[in-house]
Amino acid sequence: MTGISLIIGGIVVVFLLIILFANSYLTAPPDKAFIISGMRKKPKVFIGKAGLRIPFFERKDVLELSLIPIDVKTSSAVPTADFINIMVDAQVNVNISSEDDKIQLASQKFLNQDTEYIASVAREVLEGNMREIVGKMTLQEMVSDRQKFADLVKENADPDLAAMGLDIISFNVQNFIDNNKVIENLGVDNIAKIQKKATNVNTRKDAEVQVSAHSGINDHGFFDRIVIL
Repeated sequence: MTGISLIIGGIVVVFLLIILFANSYLTAPPDKAFIISGMRKKPKVFIGKAGLRIPFFERKDVLELSLIPIDVKTSSAVPTADFINIMVDAQVNVNISSEDDKIQLASQKFLNQDTEYIASVAREVLEGNMREIVGKMTLQEMVSDRQKFADLVKENADPDLAAMGLDIISFNVQNFIDNNKVIENLGVDNIAKIQKKATNVNTRKDAEVQVSAHSGINDHGFFDRIVIL
C-alpha cells in the first residue's frame, strides 16, 4: 500500500511540475513585448523570443508593438500665420518603440492596452502639435510644400511621443481645407500665372522665328539687310 501511495504521489508531483513548467515558459511574438516583473527591480522584456517566468512570484504583461495607423484631423478650424482659418487632415503611422528605454516608458502607460487606446492618446498629441505648426506657417507655404509642414509637425511631436515610448513611422498630409475657397483661389491664380508664362514664352518664340525669317541669307548667299532711305 505504501509503495502504491509513493507511485501515485510521484505521478502527481511530475504532473504538477509539467503544469508549472507550462505556465513558466513564454514565447513572445515579434509584434508584442512580454514584460515580466515581480522578482527583479528592472522587468525582463521578451520580443520575438522565448523565456521563463516564475509562477506566483512574477507576472506577465503585454505591450502591443504593431504599426498603428491614425487619422489625425484638426477638430476645428485653425488660423494660419496669415490669419486664414483652415482644417488639416493627415495620415500618421506610429508604434511603441522596441528600444529598451522607450519600452520602459511605454510600460508606464500602455501595459495590456489595445491599439485603439494607444491611437487615441497619440492622436491628441499629434493634433495639438499640428495646430501649433499651422499657426506658424502661411497658407501658401503649407499648400506649396506639404512635406515641409509634415516634417515640422513630426519634429515638434517627436519629443512628446518619445516620452510615452512611441515613435512616428510616417506622417502624410492628406488635405488642407478652408471654407472660404482661399486654397481654390490660390490654385486658380497659380494656373493663371502658368498660362501667362506659357503665353509669354510662345510669343517670344514667335518673335524670334519672325526675326530669323527676315534676317536670313538670301538666294545669292549674302545676308539680307534693311535699308533705310
